[in-house]
Amino acid sequence: MTPNLEQIIQSIQQLSAPEQEKVRQWLEKRRKVNGEQDDWQGRTEKFRLATSWIDSHRQEYLGQWVCLDGNTLISHGTDAKRVYAEAKEKGIKIPFVQQVREEDQSPFWGGWD
Repeated sequence: MTPNLEQIIQSIQQLSAPEQEKVRQWLEKRRKVNGEQDDWQGRTEKFRLATSWIDSHRQEYLGQWVCLDGNTLISHGTDAKRVYAEAKEKGIKIPFVQQVREEDQSPFWGGWD
């Protein structure tokens, strides 16, 4: 008979702290192997590339919705839902969709008087 989750948790709780740490490390390793670990550096770089692309192409796509994968244009148009759907159809897991607007000319103030 295969143990259920509650039984597994109870068994793990009975282990010493070092043995519990080994279980945690094993689970973390499996998570990485299965591709479930978030790639925050990769996402951050893609976001940086996307915002840079928008800055460079702002006048061409002003008022439109764009979907980018890094600095690669995936889809664009006036209907955000359609742009998003096209990106999903092309296999983009988490589409970055943004409406291209006039550049904000407001100065940034860091909190000093």
